[in-house]
Amino acid sequence: MSSTTAMMMQTTTTKAVVVSSVNKSAKRAQSVRTKALATPYRYPEQGFTDEVVEEVIAAFPDKGIASNLEGMILFAADGYDILDVRSDAEIEFVGNFPTARKNKEVGVRFHCIPLINAVRKYDSEVGAKVYVQSKNESFKEKIEQTFPDKEAKIIITCSDSRDRAIQALELLDEWGYVNIVGLKGGYNMWNRQWDQNMRRRNLPGNFKEEFSHGAEGMGVHGTGASFQNQDAFQYADWKDSTKWMEWTSGTIPADE
Repeated sequence: MSSTTAMMMQTTTTKAVVVSSVNKSAKRAQSVRTKALATPYRYPEQGFTDEVVEEVIAAFPDKGIASNLEGMILFAADGYDILDVRSDAEIEFVGNFPTARKNKEVGVRFHCIPLINAVRKYDSEVGAKVYVQSKNESFKEKIEQTFPDKEAKIIITCSDSRDRAIQALELLDEWGYVNIVGLKGGYNMWNRQWDQNMRRRNLPGNFKEEFSHGAEGMGVHGTGASFQNQDAFQYADWKDSTKWMEWTSGTIPADE
């Protein structure tokens, strides 16, 4: 065998090994992706039918605001990431969406970028801990670093999606993002329906989500949009009682 032939065979073998390695990595990635997408479809009787999935995907982002069911479908079947704009102090105190550390199947598709920074401190006048707030001056910079593509698919949420999520929706719309959706009820309602492994809570049985307003109650272009609703769960009130700062003005609205 000539040296040239030997070199060619070695090169071919090396390429084959590289291709095989790439294919294995791709298969592993696809396997993880498949598991992540399959998670909500374990319970088709709870609303995850092919027809519903297709209808939801077709409706967004134009519909503007997604229920928990719609949000999970968009996340699992249509490539939407979730942007949580709560403060770090809230996340530490109340809880977080699944992260890559907690749920390797999901991966880094939940992003925490606070619209308003906050620290929990005891207020003697109130007799309880409150959030001392400050504007996150780097919010826009962090958003553009995390989502450089203005066509990125993003579900935006805060504690209950009645205030900061609306602010963030309006800001991202202003900054040119076109595939943005609000999550009705925010993290508080999401956490009542989905656990940290992206599985439905309260199974077996029927899950009921009851709001007294339509999706038009909150939207990217809505002015003064708010929720006026009640839930069908035996939990403490899911609505956030904190009055949050307006990011644009850097001030907390006065009591009406």
